[in-house]
Amino acid sequence: MKQAKVIGRVFCSSQCCGMDQKTLLLIQPLDWETDKPYGDPIVAGDTVGAGAGETVFFVASREAIVAFENWEGETAVNTPLPPVDAAIVGIIDGKNIRA
Repeated sequence: MKQAKVIGRVFCSSQCCGMDQKTLLLIQPLDWETDKPYGDPIVAGDTVGAGAGETVFFVASREAIVAFENWEGETAVNTPLPPVDAAIVGIIDGKNIRA
């Protein structure tokens, strides 16, 4: 899992594959130890209702698609899993890093 800060929201006029029911957020990955940004911002599907400025943790690749299984009662039979590369799976309230 990776840490990021929500820096914006992505709006689309049309989306495929059941994505119209998903919220897409723009997130900036952060270093776990320093909380400093690294890399480029990315678009992630939101599974937890995160808001602007919140620190979140996210998963990428295959794990991102798995995060959407049974999303609001949907199943792969009724609605195909969304084509996402990143998914927000938690909101970070605090952390404790021991050296």
